[in-house]
Amino acid sequence: MWKRYRGFVGTIIIAIMAALSTYYTTIAGLKLEMADKAEESIVTNLDKRISNLEVRLAENFATKEDFYQLKEELIVRLSRIEARLDRIPNQGDNH
Repeated sequence: MWKRYRGFVGTIIIAIMAALSTYYTTIAGLKLEMADKAEESIVTNLDKRISNLEVRLAENFATKEDFYQLKEELIVRLSRIEARLDRIPNQGDNH
């Protein structure tokens, strides 16, 4: 009698193992998909933050060309001031 149930019990054990294997494979797949979506969300968020930072930096800082133009304007202004100072007679001179 045991021999007759032995095949039946073996089949049930294999079916249970297959169901458990499918369950854990499905759960693992879902976890992996959720991790990928979370990672994608984090990367997208970081990309947006970097883009916003780049825009702020571009708005708040001058370019090299702006800096060189300001430098040239300052040199011209300082030269004018120096020329005016040269035209003022020194008080120590008795000319």
